[in-house]
Amino acid sequence: MAIRLYLSALTLVFLFSAWMNDGVSLLEAIVIVCSLSYLILDTRENLLLVKRELKALEQLEKKLSVLLS
Repeated sequence: MAIRLYLSALTLVFLFSAWMNDGVSLLEAIVIVCSLSYLILDTRENLLLVKRELKALEQLEKKLSVLLS
């Protein structure tokens, strides 16, 4: 989580500083796009993991409710 926040803040600071100086050049645009793509893919992977854990917990809840009934 801390790495994601760090990358997000770093990307925003880099984008803002590049924009304030003289606009965004090709190299800066590539760096920004790559970092944003990484953040999106990393967040997607994390959400899929949470979804799997939620399904496992729901299955466990169903099994426990059957056992307790």
